[in-house]
Amino acid sequence: MSPVVITLVSDGSRCLLVRQESFPRGMYSALSGFCDVGETLEETVKREVAEEVGLEIESLWYSASQHWPFPNSSLMIGCHAMVCPQQSKISINRQELEAAKWFSLEEVEQALRREPKPSQERDNSLSFWVPPKQAIAHRLIQEWVKKQAVIRA
Repeated sequence: MSPVVITLVSDGSRCLLVRQESFPRGMYSALSGFCDVGETLEETVKREVAEEVGLEIESLWYSASQHWPFPNSSLMIGCHAMVCPQQSKISINRQELEAAKWFSLEEVEQALRREPKPSQERDNSLSFWVPPKQAIAHRLIQEWVKKQAVIRA
């Protein structure tokens, strides 16, 4: 079994979602990457976030895990990570990602209400959507939304 970290990055008020070229059109998700041999979970999260979007993690915490049979029996380990809001400029690794964007709470809430499929808006732009409920990425995104609601209350 190959361990994979999947991490939802936040700067406190926004969350970072990414697209790989292989994703269905319009879908954004959390960052993910395989653990290297001899690497801790924390080291993997810090390395993957730095390599894929050029951000430095201030803190991180574990959320949950999920078996993921694709492409070859992986254990997905879900984490949340925090970056400093003053150091949240993204530098996308184009070999790994097609896109990476910061999204507000309102944008993420709208995406969670959308069907997990591509849809065209009236102005011909593509509405983004997030992975379906059975995916650990969906769980991470929902946890972030709930945390934001508590912060704002």
